[in-house]
Amino acid sequence: MTLQQLEYVIALDTYRHFVTAAEKCFVTQPTITIQVKKLEEEIGFLIFDKSKFPLKPTDLGEMFIQKSKVILREVGELKNMVSVELDNLEGEYRLAVLPTISPYLIPLISGAFSEKYPNTILKIQEMESDQIIMALQKKEIDMGILVTPLNEPYIREVKLYNEPFIFYGQKNYFPAHKKSIAVTEIETLDNIWLLEKGHCFRNQVLNICGNAESTKTIQFQSGSIEALKKMVDNYGGFTLVPEMGIDTGDKGTIIHFTEPKPVREVSLVTHHSFSKDVLLDALRLEILNKTPEEFVKNERFIKINWR
Repeated sequence: MTLQQLEYVIALDTYRHFVTAAEKCFVTQPTITIQVKKLEEEIGFLIFDKSKFPLKPTDLGEMFIQKSKVILREVGELKNMVSVELDNLEGEYRLAVLPTISPYLIPLISGAFSEKYPNTILKIQEMESDQIIMALQKKEIDMGILVTPLNEPYIREVKLYNEPFIFYGQKNYFPAHKKSIAVTEIETLDNIWLLEKGHCFRNQVLNICGNAESTKTIQFQSGSIEALKKMVDNYGGFTLVPEMGIDTGDKGTIIHFTEPKPVREVSLVTHHSFSKDVLLDALRLEILNKTPEEFVKNERFIKINWR
């Protein structure tokens, strides 16, 4: 027994004519005839007395038709409820963000998002990529913002932007007239400051720098890009910084890469079972409104994977 068969029965009861009912249901007359016959065979009695013209429901058929109307009405109400719920942003949601993205992105969007959606509560916490992936798998969080691609079968990725890397060296690391740098130039440089192991940003930087490790006598373990910038300022060397991590108050030498620029792809990710597309769209639009326009342009770049 299918909902479609019940709809055919209601149409026949309404119009009492196979051809007219078929036209109103946008199917052929044989289709509606065959489906109603199958239904009658399944339930074990005739719904319509076909010897009458126009058609007339049998006594059991009349009871069946009334119950079918109730069922279809409730199915319609259920569909409406689901539709309203899917379009509803109200509620509490858990969002995990990479520590190398969170300090620069979240302050940009949190105020405007809260103002637009006062009944939507985002509980935001910092997590590393592997932790976000595991938490999504266990459904401990609803969404994540991290570097992609992940190539995980149960995770849906909604691309946000490509963020360029910036060279950050001690003041006067290069002559003042140097305005850009190629990736190949830094592969031979020494004294690089890196985040501690376990951070995907460390892997991205090493991928750009030819996997060169620092030869410094001070081995500083930190999970903060801001701390690395201060180490560069005070002890020399260089590091790579995401462009949103550059501040007007920075003291170091800041140089942009020549094209193709090394970038990291930042995406909003969820479990495939997450159904609040309206929330994903709202969060994505708010992020894109607050990030530099060039991040979403189709420029030449080298995408650096996080692994």
